[in-house]
Amino acid sequence: MKRILIVAGLALALASPAIAQTPSPSPSPSPTPVPAAEPKVDATLAPDFKSVDVTIGAIQRSNDTGSSKFFEYRDIPNGGVVPHLNFAGKSGDFRWELDARDVTQKDQTYFLNVEKGGVALHGSYVGIPHDFGNSGKSLLSPVAPNEWRLSDTVQQVYQNQIVAVPANGQIDYNCQPRFGFTPSPTCFSLLALVTPGLNAAPANIDLRIQRGRGNLELDLLPKDSDFNLGVSYFHERRTGYRAANGTSFGFGNVVETPEPVNYLTQDFGLNAAFKGAWGTAHAAVHFNDFENKNDYFIFDNPFRVTDSWDPGAYSAPATSTRNGASYGKTSLYPDNKTVTETAGATLKFGPQTRLTADVTLGQWTQNKDPLIPWTTNTSVPITVGGVSTGQLAYNAPLPAATLDGKAHTTALNGFFHTAVGPIGLNARYRHYDFDNQTPRYSMSGYVRFDAAWEEVPRITVPYGYTNDYFDAYANYGSGVLGLEVGWKYNKMKRTFRESDDTSENTFRTAVDLRSGWVVLRGIGEVGSRDYSNYELANSEDASFQNPGPPANQTVLRRPDQAKRDLVRVGGQVELSPGDGKFNLFAAYSHTQFKYNQDPVECQDVSDFPGQAVYCPGGEQKPLGMIHDKYDSFNVEANYAPSPKVNIYAFYTWEDGDILQNGRQSAATLNFAPNDVFTVNMTNKGDTFGAGADFTIVPERWTAKLWARYQKIDGNNDISLLQGYSTAIYGTNPALNSCTGAGGGACSIPEFDDTKLTYVYGSVFYHFRKQWTASASVGYEDYTIRDAQTGNTLNYMPASFFLQANNRDYTAWVGYLNLTYSLN
Repeated sequence: MKRILIVAGLALALASPAIAQTPSPSPSPSPTPVPAAEPKVDATLAPDFKSVDVTIGAIQRSNDTGSSKFFEYRDIPNGGVVPHLNFAGKSGDFRWELDARDVTQKDQTYFLNVEKGGVALHGSYVGIPHDFGNSGKSLLSPVAPNEWRLSDTVQQVYQNQIVAVPANGQIDYNCQPRFGFTPSPTCFSLLALVTPGLNAAPANIDLRIQRGRGNLELDLLPKDSDFNLGVSYFHERRTGYRAANGTSFGFGNVVETPEPVNYLTQDFGLNAAFKGAWGTAHAAVHFNDFENKNDYFIFDNPFRVTDSWDPGAYSAPATSTRNGASYGKTSLYPDNKTVTETAGATLKFGPQTRLTADVTLGQWTQNKDPLIPWTTNTSVPITVGGVSTGQLAYNAPLPAATLDGKAHTTALNGFFHTAVGPIGLNARYRHYDFDNQTPRYSMSGYVRFDAAWEEVPRITVPYGYTNDYFDAYANYGSGVLGLEVGWKYNKMKRTFRESDDTSENTFRTAVDLRSGWVVLRGIGEVGSRDYSNYELANSEDASFQNPGPPANQTVLRRPDQAKRDLVRVGGQVELSPGDGKFNLFAAYSHTQFKYNQDPVECQDVSDFPGQAVYCPGGEQKPLGMIHDKYDSFNVEANYAPSPKVNIYAFYTWEDGDILQNGRQSAATLNFAPNDVFTVNMTNKGDTFGAGADFTIVPERWTAKLWARYQKIDGNNDISLLQGYSTAIYGTNPALNSCTGAGGGACSIPEFDDTKLTYVYGSVFYHFRKQWTASASVGYEDYTIRDAQTGNTLNYMPASFFLQANNRDYTAWVGYLNLTYSLN
């Protein structure tokens, strides 16, 4: 996962050009005495008022490419816009406010607050666009939102040409010589077959979703009442298409298609609270409903128009087979419902002691959508011992009509606080249990990639877990010194996973020093995680009725369960010398997870004849994560030499480093240490920013400037141990150059390398008491160099790709706004 994010800042700068301050990890503050209750003020005595704030304008943009990165989380239209509306007022005990931003745009927001006689209504609506990629292309096209097809005529042509290749003839991606493959003179090229169709296909597939999120809260009783009652309603709809739908006909025929998104999530809630001299109590119940308008997705096989099969058809189209299904069908997210009940209280024991506890129970259900058939391929028979039973898989009975999925959740939370003089004592506890009660269904086999029946008895696995978290800490506070020390304990118990449970202990301390215009802060944490009874085959075997030799590396330790040590240190300094016109803030943080590399048991090595020689003493170094490190440094400065000028700047340096190892294995598990490779993924980032606010003519002319430059350098160094290439692939020069430190030809230097330059300026003219005109211009330049996504080929070995555009762009945006304000 990338730790460093690229943010296109145009919309953000419009909203707030000031620099966001980095949160300070200061010690938890000591409690202060409860202040005396202030006399109640009758809101109806406040003067009545009405206010209006309206901004209208126009936007003109120019971007040189169709990259979705320019619009990724925002909408910048051409033409007239309404950037802001605000209407507010008060009449007696009736108050109202309506605030709207970017009206009619995809990223529009609305907030409504109405109050009368203590009864209040709060409402909001937020539009959230997300553009994944533009102008993708495919041989397939939609005939329905959840059904993408290819003309039967084209399918027939492709099938005829592939089937016409002699049984002993070669079928290959592009029939070009490469490592491990020498084409014959009569080799049949799949790339040549599909290229004319792909060239003719329109580049009109846009991968984007739109979220519309609404929320209503109604408080039914006055705020000063001891008893409060409220109802709430949440509504979110998501529509569009997103990328990388998992559609495949096997190892030799992956077809990337858009995934249709048409979700509706609703939540109805009833909330109540009561307060007394002893404390407060609250309770709530919520009903949540998720509905997907598309239960499944249908997609054509470009290379077949009729169904056929053979035992190896999951590799088609290839030299060994031409068979397979004519189309596929996959399930999408199913409808589900959740009911949650919450009750809790906060109890007061004198002025310095509090105890808070609550419990939340949840009931999850999923039983509406029917299970899809075993396969779409009408020719695949169910076999026993390699002999057909006469039953075709596509219409064979399923183990159940629907899943009958259900789970119960229990969450317990508690917090205790007391104080002894300047010392505060605190303890927190959380227990969460996900009890998956979905039935287990047994199957005598399954259809592999809609191509062939596999006589491998399987059983479904209802995963669950229990998490317990405890945190105890003490803090001391005075005018100069703040100090905190604490201990955290986290235990995770999992079902059907590799380990029975894992537990992690973390000790931390924080210091805060204040002296005049200097503030110093420091934080440190050390921790360690361990597991009990780690058996890697447990998780794999859970889904097999008759488990055989493991397919996964038994010396692998998964990162969420592996033994590891944590070190985290950080420091901050804030300086405000003299008259406060200059402020400086600097911070550094280091976090490292170091994974234990002590030898572990080579579990089940006896199942692989000849492999035990590679595991002397029955132990090997583990595979998986070695370390995960992240360092950052940032400095921010602000200088205001006069009321007319404010200048600010910042710099951020980030360094992410992940090191892990693995081992090459084919169909049979391999324990040979010469076949181990390491992967070192690094991301280094530098971000510079500066801005200024000017008052040119008081109460008339003001201006703002803002600039930002960010460079991210990613790298993926892959190193192979000596002997790797000869052990698996022979003496191949390309792989031999990869051995040893530094990675050589196997490394990927273009690994999410990005640059973003952003400049924004605006000028404001207050030409009347209620009127302000403004003009703004912004410039952005974004480049990305990434080996995984930088190509434009729509067909590569065994795979069709949409290749939607989410790459470089250069853009200019101009704004003209007119604002009317009446208070």
